[in-house]
Amino acid sequence: MKCFWKNVSYAGRPSKKRRPSGTSINRIAYLFGVLFSIVMAGSVSAQDTAKEWPVLKTYQGDYAQKVAMPLGGIGTGTVSIGGRGDLRDWEIVNQGALGWKPVFNSGRGSIRIAPFFAIRTQTGEGDVQTRLLEGPLSSANLEGDWGSNELNSGFPRFGTSAFKTAYPLAQIDLQDDNSPVEVTLQAFNPMVPGDSKVSSLPGAVLKYVVHNKSDKAIDATVCGAIPNFIGTDGWGGDAAGNKNTFHRESGLSGIFMENTNKDSLSGKWGTMALVTPETSGVSYRTQWDADFRWNGSLIDFWDDINDDGMLEEQHGDYEGNKPATLAIKATIPPHGTETYVFVLTWNFPYQIGWEAQPNIDHHLIKNHYATIYDDAWEVAKDLTANLETLENRTLEFVNAFVNTDVPEVLKEAALFNVANLRSQTVFRDEDGYTFGWEGTGSIEGTAINPKGAQAGWGFGTCTHVWNYEVTTPFLFGDVAMSMREVEFKYGTDIKTGAMEHRYQVPIKTAEQRMRTAADGQLGCIMKMYREWQLSGDNDKLAELYPSVKAAMEYAWKSSGWDKDANGVLEGKHHNTMDVSYVGPNPQIATWYLGALRASEEMAIQMKDRAFSEKCREMFEYGSQWTDENLFNGEYYIQKMPEPLDFQVGEGILVDQLVGQYMAHICGLGYLLDKDHITTTLKTIRKYNWKEDFNNHLSTFRSYAVGQEKGMVMGYYPKDKREARPFPYYSEVMTGFEYSTGAHMLYEGLGEEGLSVFQAVRDRYDGKKRNPFNEGEFGHRYARAMASYSGLLAYTGFEYSAVTKSMRFNDLEGKYFWSNGYQYGTVEIATEDGQKKATLTVLNDSMELRSFGLKGHKAQTFKKGKIVGENDPVVMTVGS
Repeated sequence: MKCFWKNVSYAGRPSKKRRPSGTSINRIAYLFGVLFSIVMAGSVSAQDTAKEWPVLKTYQGDYAQKVAMPLGGIGTGTVSIGGRGDLRDWEIVNQGALGWKPVFNSGRGSIRIAPFFAIRTQTGEGDVQTRLLEGPLSSANLEGDWGSNELNSGFPRFGTSAFKTAYPLAQIDLQDDNSPVEVTLQAFNPMVPGDSKVSSLPGAVLKYVVHNKSDKAIDATVCGAIPNFIGTDGWGGDAAGNKNTFHRESGLSGIFMENTNKDSLSGKWGTMALVTPETSGVSYRTQWDADFRWNGSLIDFWDDINDDGMLEEQHGDYEGNKPATLAIKATIPPHGTETYVFVLTWNFPYQIGWEAQPNIDHHLIKNHYATIYDDAWEVAKDLTANLETLENRTLEFVNAFVNTDVPEVLKEAALFNVANLRSQTVFRDEDGYTFGWEGTGSIEGTAINPKGAQAGWGFGTCTHVWNYEVTTPFLFGDVAMSMREVEFKYGTDIKTGAMEHRYQVPIKTAEQRMRTAADGQLGCIMKMYREWQLSGDNDKLAELYPSVKAAMEYAWKSSGWDKDANGVLEGKHHNTMDVSYVGPNPQIATWYLGALRASEEMAIQMKDRAFSEKCREMFEYGSQWTDENLFNGEYYIQKMPEPLDFQVGEGILVDQLVGQYMAHICGLGYLLDKDHITTTLKTIRKYNWKEDFNNHLSTFRSYAVGQEKGMVMGYYPKDKREARPFPYYSEVMTGFEYSTGAHMLYEGLGEEGLSVFQAVRDRYDGKKRNPFNEGEFGHRYARAMASYSGLLAYTGFEYSAVTKSMRFNDLEGKYFWSNGYQYGTVEIATEDGQKKATLTVLNDSMELRSFGLKGHKAQTFKKGKIVGENDPVVMTVGS
C-alpha cells in the first residue's frame, strides 16, 4: 500500500512518478497519514521477539570472510548464507556450483546485481536510510578492471557483523552506529535426527529480527530481491521465458517464479518462490523498471523503496533475469523488536544422473523431494504453515547437541560436516534411494589440473570413499539403509558376489559394470551389519542376506583376493588410494577381518551355522597371521611379493587400522591385538604428524600449508620408501585424519585424538577456508563426514535395536546420542557410590532390555523398559 502523505525527501530523491511533484501536505493530512500508516503496518503479524538460538561458534572480522553455511535439505541442493549475511553459492539446480551467484541487470553497462536483502528505516524526524542487510565487504576482491569485483559493492551496508552458528542454525548480527536499528538474521533449514522428511525440505528460512535502538517509533521495511534464473545453473543455460507472479492466500504472500519456455524434463527447469507468512504490510515487484539507461533500473528501485517503504509493481519488457522483489513494512515501537520472516523455496524436479561425469551414460532422474511437492509454491505452503513447529524441533535437536559436556572441537567437527549430507554432494531418486558424489565442484574449478572446472567429482557413491563416513547412519538411519539397498539389492551380482564400487543410475535399470574395490565391498558388509543393528530390521537383513553372503564369499571364491580362503588377502585388490595393492597389508586386512566378523554375526541371525563358523575360523586365522607377520614392533606393514610401484610397503599408513575403527563403531570388538593397535596409533601420531607444512613436500594436492598442523597419509622411515609410493602419501585429508583421531579416542589416547580434530578445525577457521566445506576430491567431501565418529568415540555410544541394548562410557557429564531413528541425551553421575544415568528420548519412544556403562555391570529389564518421549528414566548401573 502507498501512503499519499509521504513526501519526505532525501538528497537527490524525486517524488514518485504517480504523485505530481511539489504536492503540499497540510498538518492534519500528515498526522492522519502517520496514524493510518502505523495502524496498517502494525497489523503485520511479525513476532515481537525471536527465540533464543544456541551458538557453538562465532566468526567475525577476517575470520568470517570464508564462512558460507549451506541452507537446504538432504538431496535438495542448497544456497549458502555468507559470513557477512549475503546469499552465495547457489547450488539448487541439480549441480554443484560453488561460487555462483545468479545476477540481474541494473542498466546500461551491464552492471550486475546479485540477490540481496535490504532494510529501509524512517525515524519520526523523517530521516530515511536504506542499506543492505549485510556486513562489510572482504578486501580480497576489490581490484577488478571496473573497480571492485564483489557483487553489490556499491550498496550501503552495516559497519560490523558477526556470524554465530550451530549448524543448521546461523545468526548474523548486524550493527552500525549510523543506523537506528540493529539486526540479527536468523537463517536455517529444518533438521531433526531420525526424520529425513523434515530434514529434506528444499528451502531456506530467513528471519530478520530488527531492534529499534531509539526512544521513538520508527517505520522499517525489509525487502528481498531474488532474480528468476530458471533455465540456468551456474554452468550454462538460458533463462529466457522466465515469469514471476505474485500470489496471496491465507497465511502466505509471495512471488512464484517459473520459466514458460523450458522443457519440464530438463535438469535446469523448475520453479522457485520467495514468500512470507505475513499478509498485511506486504508490497512487491515481479520485476524492476525496464528502463536500463545508465543504471536506471537500480535508481528507480532505490527511489521507490526510499519514498515510503512500499514497492510499486513494474511492467514492461525487462531484459534478463527478472528480480522477484518482496517487502514487508512494520512500525517498531521505541526499543521494540519486530521479526520479518521470508522463506525461499525451490523445486527442480529432474536431474541428469551424474551429469558432470564424462564418458558414462546419462539418464533422467526424478528427485525424491519432487515426488512430494509439485512445485516451489507447494513447498512454501507446507514450510510456512509448519514453520514454528519445524523451528522448535530443530532448536530442540541443536540445543540437545550443543549443551553437552563433549569437547567443543568434537561437537564442531561432527555438526558442521552434516552440511555435506545436505548439499549437492547427495541426491535421492524418486524411490528414496540415496546416491552421492565424492565431492561437488566449483565454477572456478582447479588451477592445478587440466580438467579445470566440473560440477561434481568422483561419481557413483564410491564405496571406498563413503565407507569412512558415519554421520548418515547415526542421524538418518533410513537414508543409510537406502544406500545399503543400492549396494546389495542392485549393486551386487548374486551369482559371483562382485559388487560395483561406482553405481550407474537409474539404479533399477542401469547395467552395473561390477568393477570391484576390496575395501569398498568389505566395508559395505560391515555397514550392513551396522544398519541392521541400529534399525533392528530383521526383515531387511533377511531380504539382503543372500547378496551379503555372496559379497563376502567373493573374497575367496572369485576375486583372487584370498585364494587360500584363510582370512589373509594375498592377491591384487583395488582400494581407496586409486591403485591396486598386491600382498597382505593392514588397511585392507582390517576391513577384511571386520567383514568376516560382521558376516559371522549376520549368519548367526539367519541360522546359517556353517557360514558363521567358516567366517569365525577365517577371522581367527587371519587376525593371528596379521599380528604375527605384518606387525613390526611399531606398526603394521605391507608384504609385497616383489618390489612394485604405488604400494604402501613399509610406510606408516595413517589409516592402516581403518577396519578396527569401523569395528569399534559397529560394536564388533577387537580385530587385532589390542596392545599392537595402541602402539601403532602412537607411532602414527609420532611420525605422520606435522607441526609446520613449510617443511613438508606435498607431491600432489595441498590441503594443509604454511604453519598449519595435520597428519599426512603416509610416512616412510629412512630408506624404506619405494621409488614410486602410493599416490597420496604426502597429502593431508580430513576424513582419514578424523577416522584415525577417533580411533585414538577409542583406545584411550585422548590428548592425541583431540589434537587431530583440533588441527583439522583450525585449518577450516573461516579466514583460510570455509568451516562448512571440508574438501578432498571436490568440495563438501563425503569422507569428511567421518567427523561424527569423534562424538561416538568420546561418549562410547553403542546401540542395538536387535538386542534392545544401549551402552556408554562411564565418563560423568551430559551427552548427546542418536541411533538414526531416535535421539536424546544421557546424564551420567555418581550417587552413593553408584553410577546413575538419566536417559532422555527427545523424539518417539524406545524399548530397552539392557543399559550399561563400560566397566560396570549393565542394568537389565526382563520385560523390557519403555523410555517415553521427553520422559526421562534414571538407570542405576552396578559396579
